[in-house]
Amino acid sequence: MRLTILGNNGPYPCGGGACSGYLLESDSGNTAILIDCGTGVLANLMGMDALDRLDAVVLSHLHYDHMSDLLPMQYAIQFHPRRHPLPVYAPRTPEPVRALLDAPCYDLWPCEDATIGEMRVRFTPARHPVETNAVEVTCDGARFVFTGDSNTDPVVEFFCEGADLLLADAGLSEADWKPAAPHYSAALCGKLAKDAHVKQLVLTHFNPKYDPEDLLNEARREFPAARAARVGEVFYI
Repeated sequence: MRLTILGNNGPYPCGGGACSGYLLESDSGNTAILIDCGTGVLANLMGMDALDRLDAVVLSHLHYDHMSDLLPMQYAIQFHPRRHPLPVYAPRTPEPVRALLDAPCYDLWPCEDATIGEMRVRFTPARHPVETNAVEVTCDGARFVFTGDSNTDPVVEFFCEGADLLLADAGLSEADWKPAAPHYSAALCGKLAKDAHVKQLVLTHFNPKYDPEDLLNEARREFPAARAARVGEVFYI
């Protein structure tokens, strides 16, 4: 599989940046899914001419920094019609936000295990103030796992076990993290990767108040091979 970073910030973008958004494609190129579609992601997706190639969108949760660009995407699809509505896998709550996605161009599905083209997608609940899922995609003999927004959770740790690439929510610094916080710290992402025996760790969901290099150094104390997601970067799984 091939992972392209379309956005790496949260809960708001830095100047010229974009919030959570990740394009995952099979080795053949015949299957493509977008995981999350936060502020600024649509512009980067259009820059790749990838909108028409999407087989589905998977939303880890319905906070705006993970789904807001699906609203103007409706207009893009109107000007670039698809043969069939675009499947969107999204949590059922918060209901007022999900209702914003009720549009003719989208085929809404709950976050339940599914096969999308060559990819098998699984979900497990994560710790966050709203209904949220970690996401696993298997394809081409490889496993990709995205924590979504979460904090320490044995269920999520088990879900990540042995992943070929773990994309992890490094939303907080070690100094700002608390047990009841809505995000992992970068250091805890490193510990998660180490404890779950993953092969690659990529940090994402950087709050613009932090220097990503500082967060990366925190994670590398636990997992020396950790890398930081950067918009436009491609990772092979």
